[in-house]
This record gives sequence, C-alpha cells and structure tokens, in this order.
Amino acid sequence: MDRTQLSAVVLDLLEKETGETYETLEESTTLAEGLGLDSLDMAGLVLHIESHFGIQIETELLDKIKTVGQMLDTLEEKLTAKEAAKKAA
Repeated sequence: MDRTQLSAVVLDLLEKETGETYETLEESTTLAEGLGLDSLDMAGLVLHIESHFGIQIETELLDKIKTVGQMLDTLEEKLTAKEAAKKAA
C-alpha cells in the first residue's frame, strides 16, 4: 500500500470517528489544532486504525505523533514490520 492509499484509508477512518468531512489530509496538518482532534477522538481513531490494519501503536509512539505526516510515517513503519514478520514466519 503506497502513502496515498494509506492517507485515503486514514481519512476514511478519521471521518467515521469524528463524523466530520475533510477535503484532504495535508501531511503538515496537526491532529489537534489542524483537525480539531481531542484526546478522545485520537483514542478512537487509533483504535480504528489498529483494528483496520491489525497493528498496535504503543502509547509512547502516540505521544510523538503531532501531524498527519507523522501518523502516516508511523503506520508505514508498523505495516513494513508486520510484513517482514509475516515473511519471516
């Protein structure tokens, strides 16, 4: 899955979580100020992401994610690690 597809999935999950409609997700957009997500929105979004992709995002990683781009970077890392583990098994 390329970054554009990943961004589209995150946008869909974000809209389901918040009930809002977003035109696009710019990588520089902050999650709190730019998208207006509070801690409850973030928790719900992360649960949707984890369930959709079958990954786990640790709390210490979440604390470092401030922008859409950082969220996508984290997802790419997690999905790459998941694929690598699957191939090694």
